[in-house]
Amino acid sequence: MTEEQLTRGPGRPPQLSIETIVNAALESGANELTVRGLARRLDVTHKALYRWVGDRDGLLDLISDHLLERVLTRTTQTPTDDWRTWLRSLGRLLRAEFLPVADAEVLTQFPRETNTYKELQQQAEAVMNDHELTQEQARDSFTVFLFTVWGWIAAEKLCAEQPDHEKTFTAMLDALTRGLPSPPSH
Repeated sequence: MTEEQLTRGPGRPPQLSIETIVNAALESGANELTVRGLARRLDVTHKALYRWVGDRDGLLDLISDHLLERVLTRTTQTPTDDWRTWLRSLGRLLRAEFLPVADAEVLTQFPRETNTYKELQQQAEAVMNDHELTQEQARDSFTVFLFTVWGWIAAEKLCAEQPDHEKTFTAMLDALTRGLPSPPSH
């Protein structure tokens, strides 16, 4: 969702912005992540916030879109060497954006299948297709990749005291991408 899609009509200038809403939502715990609770946190009426997000699902979609948009702007359309390297880079970007998100319970609400999510999925599948994976291999590989990375991020949130998360995350990405299918032989 863009700022343009959320623009208000004439009247008082908005006190809210996507950035303000997302930042306040990310500071909330899972139990506080409601439209009414967030409105209190932002010191606006819940009706004002409902105009921006509609309901809790709209709020979660807004957060997901915002974070995935930041990932999308940092990914390259075409990998410099191979698709596995590109996927590992994508995994690191996802971890960098979503790991700081509130708590593990909030993380279980993501990823949301929003337009931005679908755009990221299409981009990943296109990269794999360019390297001769079939459409089915690309779709399955993206799904396995995304949910493995997602599970890792949630587990890392729960086990924050464990040392060397960066090192073990890199090892996990390497093992994961090596285990994904290779293009069919010609």
